[in-house]
Amino acid sequence: MTAYDNHVLPFLWLKGEARETITEYLEQIAGADIREVCLESRTHPEFCRDGWWADLRFIIGECKRLGLKIWLLDDAHFPTGYANGALAGENVDPALRKTVLKHRTVTVVGPQPSTVIKLGNLMDPTERFVGAATFDAAGAPLDLELSVEQADGTPARLRFDAPDGIATVELYVTSQKTSFRDEYINMVDADSCRVLIDAVYELTFEHLGDEFGRTILGFFTDEPGFMNEKGTTLDDASTSSFIGRGDLALPWSDELARRLHEALGASWLTKLHGLWTREADGARVRHTYMDIATQLYRACFDEQIGDWCREHGVMHIGHVIEDKSCHTRLGQGAGHYFRAVAGQDMAGIDVVINQLAPGIDHGRYSYFRGAWNMEFFTYALAKLGSSAARLDPKKQGRCMAEVFGAFGWHEGLREMKWIADHMLVRGINWFTPHAFSMAPFPDWDCPPHFYAHGNNPQWPHFGQLMSYMNRTATLLSGGSAARPVAILYHADAEWAGDAMPIERAAAELTRAQIDFDFVPAEAFEDEDRYEISIVDGILAVNGCRYQAFVMPGASFIGSATAQAVRCMMAAGVMVLAVDEVPGAFYDADGVVELGELAATPLADMAGVLASVGLQTVATDTPQPWLRALRYEHAGETYVMLVNEHPHERIDCTVKLAQGERLCGTRLDLLNGTDPVAFDGTLELAPFESCLVALETEGELESRDGADMGSSDALALDINGPWTVALSPAGGGTFGAPQELEHLCDLTAERFPDACGTFRYRTLFELANDLADATIDLGDVYEVATLTLDGHPLGTRICPPYRFAINQLAAGTHELTVDVINTLDHAIPDIFALTEPIAPSGILGPVTLCGQNLPK
Repeated sequence: MTAYDNHVLPFLWLKGEARETITEYLEQIAGADIREVCLESRTHPEFCRDGWWADLRFIIGECKRLGLKIWLLDDAHFPTGYANGALAGENVDPALRKTVLKHRTVTVVGPQPSTVIKLGNLMDPTERFVGAATFDAAGAPLDLELSVEQADGTPARLRFDAPDGIATVELYVTSQKTSFRDEYINMVDADSCRVLIDAVYELTFEHLGDEFGRTILGFFTDEPGFMNEKGTTLDDASTSSFIGRGDLALPWSDELARRLHEALGASWLTKLHGLWTREADGARVRHTYMDIATQLYRACFDEQIGDWCREHGVMHIGHVIEDKSCHTRLGQGAGHYFRAVAGQDMAGIDVVINQLAPGIDHGRYSYFRGAWNMEFFTYALAKLGSSAARLDPKKQGRCMAEVFGAFGWHEGLREMKWIADHMLVRGINWFTPHAFSMAPFPDWDCPPHFYAHGNNPQWPHFGQLMSYMNRTATLLSGGSAARPVAILYHADAEWAGDAMPIERAAAELTRAQIDFDFVPAEAFEDEDRYEISIVDGILAVNGCRYQAFVMPGASFIGSATAQAVRCMMAAGVMVLAVDEVPGAFYDADGVVELGELAATPLADMAGVLASVGLQTVATDTPQPWLRALRYEHAGETYVMLVNEHPHERIDCTVKLAQGERLCGTRLDLLNGTDPVAFDGTLELAPFESCLVALETEGELESRDGADMGSSDALALDINGPWTVALSPAGGGTFGAPQELEHLCDLTAERFPDACGTFRYRTLFELANDLADATIDLGDVYEVATLTLDGHPLGTRICPPYRFAINQLAAGTHELTVDVINTLDHAIPDIFALTEPIAPSGILGPVTLCGQNLPK
């Protein structure tokens, strides 16, 4: 593969740096096989003022010289929604401010005629009365006449006759005091969201519009959300900002109130109490509210921005906060992932702060201020993004992932390559590496930083990873993935009642090499956005074809989804309800009728789907750490295979699920070695991946190195002794060599608290000439460059640390290996508080393999 496209656009942070520093960094970025860059104010002192425009004009000139394109993060600082402070301060139209709906309860013991409740709140002058409802001791609505008395045109008192017994009055009020980002825009109000466009987008077009669609490709929206509260983290590592929590302040606007009133009817105020309870009788009002709120988020914010961008010749990309179940909830979330990114030209996600950790795919994983739900990040997050990319035609299959950020200095190229593979095999094909910081080194703001003024010793090899990501993403773009299973997105069901999160089903399928998309319930409701076909055993959603439909266990289901399920069952689509068949509607009355559909235990689900041939590949032994993607591109079929375990090898035979032999050409897009024939015998080291270009005709002959089983094979251990010298990070020169009788962890035994390049040297003897020779360094931490007799043989940034030599003559040979570890060995950071420090150097065993040639 020679020609490939750019699929990488890293963050470059701008704080008003000197021009020569900016030039240095742009040159380093361009030299790392990167052709696009995303400029982020972090924070630039003159954002959207003269200094900002001057810096951007300079950067545009440099990018033209270097062949770089530009994306712009769309606010003065993340998260998006600050609108460069346009809504901060006192002289702001209150109609544009972020507004929430609150409630409080007044209990009255009657009978008490002419009961008065004073309205207003001395602690919150922004509070405004919306309405009230009364209930008896059992919670049933009371039909009481409520009189609202005015004072200076403002509701001041509520008067009514309290009946015998205990009566409860629910007061509903709006407020613009949330104690969390009060200066942010209101995501459910179109005019408020327009403030961001006027404050940033329009100003950018005014100053730089001549570069739109040329050097400037688009805007990046970073982590917007409702922001009605910050929320806390619950024991299950999810956010507390779920609809139904008793003290939750809800996003609000006049348009939301109008739609809610229309949906709930004349007695809408008596139904609102269901918004602050998780009882089953409130399911319909909770779902109705969230349905309206997330539709307004989509229309007012994301689609308004996306439409503006496309009208001005640029694209709209970015991501919301997906973690801690924010993708289905309020607070810092956006309530419904698919709606939240509906206006974007690419879907988007991000992983930060060690949300992915090789080998840890479930349970809780600690970080410096809490814990993550690793099952979600491992099995659901990337698939959310790639599902939206496939289902929304405007996205053209494109999904961006912000990667590598705030993991800490322990994250090196080895782990970055693992993360890249994790994303690629799940359908992510654009990347925003986080980040290039021009601040003085070391910058404590969310390391690692890739160049770090030359102080990151792994930087010279960063371009190898970028080339790999670009090459692989090029082949996995512009075509279509084979994903035979649709999993129902659980947001709607969760709003209404108990619901199994999608990651539970996703984990089982992924471990069994069964590929899938998440499909939202709105696909069966919104005919303007989704084209549905159910015929001859196939469910098609906007052209994506599925043979099976999986519903994670839930108490409630939508009436349109239930109707679609009945059609699927009649048309021969396999339908599985995991652990529970829904028993009630969240949007209609009546009993859910789904024929003879019975619950399938979660543990049995993957086996049922595999039994009808829905695996991407079938293996002769179970391989829970093998990930597989089948992708059609430009007339070719590729199968990507990834070993996600950090220590265990994968050795198995793989076939296509229908029993056909999986044969073709195995490509090495990371190290650039020659393609080899692949006959279905799969060997993957930890961290290793491969791309197989399928072939359907002819018998392929393996050229995969020496045959170690033949009588003239050689396997020689290179035991040393070795010498090792250290060139400290940023130092440039090597110290005096030290003798090593045996390979060891250099951090533990020789170089504590040291980071940089370790240069190993040894001699070995070869009795006979050798063909098809390879040197395998065994376990290495973590970037290794090998030189044999003065001839460089390349660099490996992750396992396997294997180097092809081809022919090697008998005699004495000198082996030199430069190994680079990670900066956390020398520089602490807050993100490493819960991370172990890896070893340093070559742990081995180092072996030479090949075929003895006759003398």
